[in-house]
Amino acid sequence: MVRKTIDMSRLDKLKIDGEAANYLVQWDNTLLLTAYDQNRMFVLTIDGERLLIRERLKDVLSRFAQANLIYP
Repeated sequence: MVRKTIDMSRLDKLKIDGEAANYLVQWDNTLLLTAYDQNRMFVLTIDGERLLIRERLKDVLSRFAQANLIYP
């Protein structure tokens, strides 16, 4: 088993595998979500891909919550 560590305090130094305009966050494809900058978010997929998504984290989480019937 190979373990990789991601230093979240140095997110801007990580190798990014790709950037997209949107990403469908689901329970079965996403390991981690966090803001990358004001208008983009960082996604670590369950496959280990490191993606930048050109959407605000707040907007993505709101859509995810609505789609999965998660209420405050």
